[in-house]
Amino acid sequence: MKPRTDIYFHPERLFNMMRVTVATITLVLVGAFFPLNSHAQETSLTPGEEVVFKSGNIVLNGTLVLPENAENVPVLVFSGGMYEWGDHHPQREIFIRENLEAVFPPAGIGVLYYDPRGVGESDGRWGRASLTDFADDAKAAIQYLKQRKEVDPDRIGIAGLGEDGWMAQIVAATAPGQVKLMASLAGPTFDPTRQLVNEYHSGYVCNGQDSTTAYRKAVQKAQSHQNWVSVLPLTKRWRHMNMKVGFEPETYLSDINIPSLFLFAENDGQVYPDWAMESLREIYPDSLPSNFTVHTIAGANHFFHVVPKCYDYLEESQSVQKNFSFRFKEVFQDWIFENL
Repeated sequence: MKPRTDIYFHPERLFNMMRVTVATITLVLVGAFFPLNSHAQETSLTPGEEVVFKSGNIVLNGTLVLPENAENVPVLVFSGGMYEWGDHHPQREIFIRENLEAVFPPAGIGVLYYDPRGVGESDGRWGRASLTDFADDAKAAIQYLKQRKEVDPDRIGIAGLGEDGWMAQIVAATAPGQVKLMASLAGPTFDPTRQLVNEYHSGYVCNGQDSTTAYRKAVQKAQSHQNWVSVLPLTKRWRHMNMKVGFEPETYLSDINIPSLFLFAENDGQVYPDWAMESLREIYPDSLPSNFTVHTIAGANHFFHVVPKCYDYLEESQSVQKNFSFRFKEVFQDWIFENL
């Protein structure tokens, strides 16, 4: 039988097979060196320096990411992305990587973030700390930065995500000479009791209750829990609630005189934008101060991901599958660049 040279050894066909093979190898090599997914730039980010600093007797651990050849650079201090019971939220890492590390150091602005007291590698017990204690920790981070030769001591900003927005507000009001700006990202401007009502109301509504019934039940539940936690703060959640009892944000919001950004999110079940705006207007009934910049980001949730209302992170383990709001990135980044 004659061999099938027309199939196996035809010069033109052999050439085509070689061309496909070369193309395939090329794609593999390109994929290895230039990944095509949206997070390919992770490995090219400026490496961070592990740092430690003290807040009183508490040793705090953090990461400082400076621009290459840093000299007299501004730095943004960030805190946030925590569960309410004192653990890192799964979304914290990707929030820091995409919205801080990938943006500011390449543009000449450093970033410092750290584990709050009692969390991760930091000393202390978060359950026995107050919001002002956490603000003191942020001030300690600022003082640490002022001692670094690479940092411009007059251009340090503070940003807080979620309840750390309260912390940032405290720092802005009590240490205006230490920080140049403050950004409260999805941070409440109302007191902890109303914030608890906010969370419970959102939960009831997402479970099918009408808003009026949900509000009545949320108020009752919040009041009941507030009474119990002040006597028996046994669980992590209740200890977290207890550390906020008596906090009045108006005391601090009314004393902020530095440039301050307040970003809220339309689909945030923890901080309703209209409730937050109502609180600001109660403090400033005539008009908001000229140093305040306020935006509500359409379609975004508490972490500024574009997701529908009532989205539950417990159902999604891969945070990188959620897109951050382009509008959030634009407003946040542009404001930092302009003011820091």
